[in-house]
Amino acid sequence: MRTILLPLCTILLLSAQAQDKFNHDRNWVSNGDFETVEGKKLKRAGGIVYATGWNSPNKKAADLFSESAPVESNVSSPKNFGGEQTALSGANYAGIRAWSYQNKEPRSYLQTKLAKPMKKDSLYCVRFYTSLGDLSKYATGELGVYVGKQKIEKEDEASLTYEIKVPHLRTKIYDDMYSWQGVCGVYQADGFEQHLVIGNFAANEKTPNAKTKRPRGETRPQVFSAYYYIDNVEVYPIKNRGECTCEQLDKAESEYIFSRKGAINPNLKAVDKVDQQVFYFKRFQRSFDTSMESWLNDMIGSMKEDATIKVKVIGHMDATEVERTRIRPDLLTLAKERAEAVKDALVEAGIDAARITVDSKAGDEPVDNTGTDIGMSKNRRVEVEVVK
Repeated sequence: MRTILLPLCTILLLSAQAQDKFNHDRNWVSNGDFETVEGKKLKRAGGIVYATGWNSPNKKAADLFSESAPVESNVSSPKNFGGEQTALSGANYAGIRAWSYQNKEPRSYLQTKLAKPMKKDSLYCVRFYTSLGDLSKYATGELGVYVGKQKIEKEDEASLTYEIKVPHLRTKIYDDMYSWQGVCGVYQADGFEQHLVIGNFAANEKTPNAKTKRPRGETRPQVFSAYYYIDNVEVYPIKNRGECTCEQLDKAESEYIFSRKGAINPNLKAVDKVDQQVFYFKRFQRSFDTSMESWLNDMIGSMKEDATIKVKVIGHMDATEVERTRIRPDLLTLAKERAEAVKDALVEAGIDAARITVDSKAGDEPVDNTGTDIGMSKNRRVEVEVVK
């Protein structure tokens, strides 16, 4: 259960439903959201073949996840063998392994045929959304799209080494386990390309990577690889490069988190220190953020110092998150889930759950109405209120 994010080839979800529908109608990827499924009921990994129009270009089959799959199958949504994530749209999404430590596990890829061949020198917006699986011990860069004239059919599990066409610059490591990150770029066709492949085409040693921290509350062991969920794949013709919304590459919406300066006065009584606590979140983030650990530890210390303190934790959202609930009903509980995340962190540290109540105000009580990035980051918060 998570959500969106940042740099060099990251984009934001289109907020207007009309624009979403327009792009969907002209999308050359016929089943880009993986919602059309045929054949047997999904029961195991490697099920991408059941998604109409999709296949794997090598012998390591990509995966398909669905809310309709039985939980015991391990390919259900939101919880599955890769971690936990809800679909960006609909009920289904795909999954691929993009990298593994010392190349011990084969990579997988997604392949589909476009609705028509591309025209020489024409411009196309190519994009998809990705989210790192919670059980990935690593995150990597080099995720991208290859577009070619011929369907790829390899008889082994070897990694593919084709030239990535989109994005052109790939310096970003996709490490967000909570948000759906947009990957996009403008492609100028050589002519007659009709097959699209998503994955990592770089050599293992040339793929940037970083270790990740297992999300709070996830108890399953991480694996020594980088596994990514994929959803909402799009390719559509454009007349100029500005029509492909890749300009938001230097600023991340959901990675931006408000950071307080200074510290709470250490001379205050424990109850007063607790009453001043506020915890902040990335956009669309439900889980407690590690950047807030020091503030959490201060609160834990104060509540252990004075065992009579009882609190109410109150979750809030920013205006963008509230607006997005029109097309993302799963976000309706975001404010409450944030408050629950703070409560869970306190309980995990030994604070009696009976001392903590949970409440939420959604976006009804912003502390900053400027509409700026910093202003809205202040609104994505959980406030602590001492219960008298």
